[in-house]
Amino acid sequence: MVTDAPIKVMLVDDHPVVRRGLRVMLDTSGDITIVGEAEDGLEAIEKAKECCPDVILLDIHMPKMSGLEALRELKSRYPTISIIMLTMYDDDAYVIEAVKSGAGGYLLKDASIELLLHTIRAVNSGGILIKASLLHEVFLNVSDVTSLAPAAKTADKVIHGNLTQRELDVIVLITEGKGNREIGTALCISEDTVKKHVQSIMAKLDVSDRTQAAVTAVRTGLVPFKASPK
Repeated sequence: MVTDAPIKVMLVDDHPVVRRGLRVMLDTSGDITIVGEAEDGLEAIEKAKECCPDVILLDIHMPKMSGLEALRELKSRYPTISIIMLTMYDDDAYVIEAVKSGAGGYLLKDASIELLLHTIRAVNSGGILIKASLLHEVFLNVSDVTSLAPAAKTADKVIHGNLTQRELDVIVLITEGKGNREIGTALCISEDTVKKHVQSIMAKLDVSDRTQAAVTAVRTGLVPFKASPK
């Protein structure tokens, strides 16, 4: 669906041919505009400050600073930017580390243009697009994410008591990977209201993005962990 304001995307990959190909594909979307490019993690951090993208497509293996290192630094400096890892490596360990570090999506470079566009739009609206089985794996290993979730050290009942019932409803849907629009539809509230709830949740859980909020919620037992279907 085309939105009034185009989604601002930055491309980060050390191969010019890859960046050129992505630009050509995304320029035809109608609701996405490329605001910058970078060829390594260090340049990405500087360009993000200049370009103010909504979404960054970030490769993993690059010179000077890897994509995963850049991801952690970018989320630390610019927590509101959504980041999608776009790589040739179909490695569960990379996916899990990326999600723990705040990535909202993980795609292979051979993904279809339709899937790429869908992922950009969904992540920009606040969704988390990761293979269900791998998001499940992240939640199985929540004991490893204490550095991402300082609020997890607080007693569960205290965290639970700080969130309103509506915020609890919202965080449950966040852990299911729902975007703001989907959450609004499910709860019969506006997208702007959802955004306010999400901001309040992140503040109360002491995290900088919704991915960390989801992990924190499961880790503390705020949201019951559900095994993914086989």
